[in-house]
Parts: sequence; C-alpha cells; structure tokens
Amino acid sequence: MADEVLRGAKESEIETGKIYLDDFWIRPVSEVCDKTWERDDPRKDDDFPKILAEFLDSDIVIFSSPVYWHGISAQLKCFNDRLSSYFRRPPYAKRFNGKGYIVLCAYGRSEPVHGQLVTDSMKLTVESLRGYYLGDVCADLTYEKGIVRHKPDIMKSCYELGKKAGSLLKKCREEVKMDVTV
Repeated sequence: MADEVLRGAKESEIETGKIYLDDFWIRPVSEVCDKTWERDDPRKDDDFPKILAEFLDSDIVIFSSPVYWHGISAQLKCFNDRLSSYFRRPPYAKRFNGKGYIVLCAYGRSEPVHGQLVTDSMKLTVESLRGYYLGDVCADLTYEKGIVRHKPDIMKSCYELGKKAGSLLKKCREEVKMDVTV
C-alpha cells in the first residue's frame, strides 16, 4: 500500500523515501515529568534521532501499519510516543508544524471499525503535531501477507492518494494562510 502511494507521489514529481521501522532500534519513550508534563528523551543512543531527522525534513509523512490487537503496530506506537518528546521543544517545534499526513492500514476482519481504530488515533496524533490529515486508505480482509496486492480498488486508492498528496498539502496550507489574513 505504501509503495503505491509512493509511486503516485513520484509521478507527481514528489521526492520520496521509505523507512521501515522494524529495521531500526527505537526504545520506548521515557516517563513524563510530574511538574511540567513534558517528556525528556534520555534514550538518544538508539536509532530514533536518525529517523527524527528524516521525519523533520519531510513535507508529507505516510504512517502505514497493520492493525495489531485493535491499534497500530508496536513499532509505530513506539515511534509516535518518542515524537512526543520533541514536538513542543525548541528548536524542533516549528519543524513539526504544517506537515501533511497519510495513514494506511490493513486488517484481517471485515468490519470497518478495525480501520477506524487506527485512523481515529492517528488523526489525534496529526492534530497534536499541528499537521494536516490528507487522507487514509484501509484494507480489510488482509489476514495474509501480500493479499492486498490483489485488491485493485485498494491499490488504486493508494496510488491516487499519493498522486494528489502534494496538491492536497498545498491547498491545506493556503486555506490556513487565508484564515490568518482575514
């Protein structure tokens, strides 16, 4: 699914890259400071800082995850938790603002609520990061690895979302400028 979004984006002349979180060592987030409710990140000895740098340099981020036990994968959850150590801290805070986000998920059941478990929580993440939710594609009945490739409607939706991602982000940013100047 992510590859199809990337293919659509490339055809719209968007520079793309791909990070597979399972290839990296990312430790869990540290505890919340009782007085300020801010998180510290004493675990900078793992791979998270490298991935954070690429994340901050991106205009559009695709979060892609299978649904595991009613939510996103542990790897993506750990990554998102670690983001919470940075999104309000100078000099990082402004670099989080205004990114576009796409969410992809696959699940083995047929009920749409399983996809909504992912998209609803990711919408809250995007809101916290002060970004724009550009859209999502959820694939049901994907209990077997690779089966989604045989779902042409899903693959087409992913491709189309990638193809229009840049223009969607531009439109979101222009709408915000209009709201500020009015």
